[in-house]
Amino acid sequence: MKTTAVEPFVDKKGHKCPPSNATHPRDRWETLFVYSFICKFTTLRAKVEGLDTPSDFEDALLSHEPHHVMTQILTRFVLNLRPQARNVSPDLISSTVIGVLSDFFKTPERSVFWDEDLRANVDPFQQLDGGFFAASWDLKLLVLRQLVELQLTHSPEIKGLIDQAWGVAHTKHKKKEATDAPVPDASDPHSAQNLQFQPIGQDVTRKRYWIVDDSPRVYVSTNPWKITATFHAVSSTREEYLALVEKVKASAPPEPKEGERRHKPELSHLALVTALESRIEVIDKEIARIQKARKKIEQRNLLMAQAEIRETRTRRQTRRPDYVYYDGGDSDNDKDDEYTYQDDVDDEAEFMNGRSDSASGSTGHHAAIDGGRRRSTRTAVVNGNGKRAAAAADEWTQWRGERRSTRLGAPLETQLDEPPPKRARTVGSRSVSVNSGIEDMAVDLPADKVLPLKHSGAAAVKPTEVAMEQVAGRKKSKFWYYAVEPAPMPPGDAPASYNGADDTNLPTGLRNGPGVGSDFTSNESVTAKATGLEGSLSPPPSIEA
Repeated sequence: MKTTAVEPFVDKKGHKCPPSNATHPRDRWETLFVYSFICKFTTLRAKVEGLDTPSDFEDALLSHEPHHVMTQILTRFVLNLRPQARNVSPDLISSTVIGVLSDFFKTPERSVFWDEDLRANVDPFQQLDGGFFAASWDLKLLVLRQLVELQLTHSPEIKGLIDQAWGVAHTKHKKKEATDAPVPDASDPHSAQNLQFQPIGQDVTRKRYWIVDDSPRVYVSTNPWKITATFHAVSSTREEYLALVEKVKASAPPEPKEGERRHKPELSHLALVTALESRIEVIDKEIARIQKARKKIEQRNLLMAQAEIRETRTRRQTRRPDYVYYDGGDSDNDKDDEYTYQDDVDDEAEFMNGRSDSASGSTGHHAAIDGGRRRSTRTAVVNGNGKRAAAAADEWTQWRGERRSTRLGAPLETQLDEPPPKRARTVGSRSVSVNSGIEDMAVDLPADKVLPLKHSGAAAVKPTEVAMEQVAGRKKSKFWYYAVEPAPMPPGDAPASYNGADDTNLPTGLRNGPGVGSDFTSNESVTAKATGLEGSLSPPPSIEA
């Protein structure tokens, strides 16, 4: 009997590239993979400010804070995978990316974060605090690579561009034969020639040279189909690019001997030199465009910074204007019209002074005028030529017969043309005229209805007031009473028989308080007021006379 040995079952694992020892994103092939996808399948380079070269993308990767370039890239990738996503604002994009990846990690599809022992995808953000932007640039690059692969596999928009470029039409559900879809021209950015990513050439040692845009950045790699392939950037500036061209030209194979033919690697090397030299002019134009765009960004940022420093409100003038009306004369009053310099006054102090002056009854900003400062003299203008009266005493003669109160300093001559009084509207005083004598208004009251008057305190009757009886139709109150203030008489017009102490000649209703003057038939209006008896001044009822 023959026995055969059974070989143990060995789970064959796929090959895995060794970890890279690169210390900068420019020496990782994933950087070129992601940036080329951005250039060929999106319009981010044309719309996002600051994303013009691979160096800008690498700077966004190295940033330890949320970068606006990286934020826009993640937003575009998420919208390609989830067109209906709403949480794509800059402050929520990190959590949105983690959520999108978590949904794909739940499927059996292998990703960059596949664990052979667990045979499942491992979420790289489980043990990471701070989200995507707090991760290292290596982890960020792996996440971006995974997002690009998911878009190439699951994004309807990206898959549609690929099918259109190669003329693929999906008509499995139709019975009719599908006609070939139109293929875009080579000038179309979404044509097959532009969507493919091929090296620009290779040298005699079979090294590949890669470029992705019109910038001076050039990458060099060995055979990419081997797991031992190397990858690094050889130029990033114009000077480095020109040095690279000279180096490639110097390593070109010599001229073949007569009758010999060049080998294929030699022909590829010569073609590489020609391709690199033809890009110098294009690189110069791209560098000029980038410098112009960055200069505009710097100017705009400078203007924005200046706008933040400038005050947005117009300051109020802190120096009061002086109004001077010069009449060309040589009078003594002209020296008062000379302008006097005034120091700037603080806004807050001027505002507080204005509040205090207005509260005390002043009509201007300052009730007290300094010696070197005077009020506006516009009120002194008396004619159209802007000239003032010759003397201050004659200014009251220009009121043209208008009545002016003596409390303002007007002489008695201006009190002759008083306007006609209004008729009283109260029930008990409709027949009583305002200008009628106080004797007609006085009515004898019983002793029990006369209010006791106080001679001290806030409720005391002033020497210039006379207590009156309660107006008919008004509710009686024990807290206030009516008093009138007769018009002041010129000295010498009071009757000699009245000495201010004897009030026997006064009507009965006027004997409850002191009075002055016996001539109550003056044309001055009688002023009535309500005075509290208990020390508080209650609001007086309106007296319509």
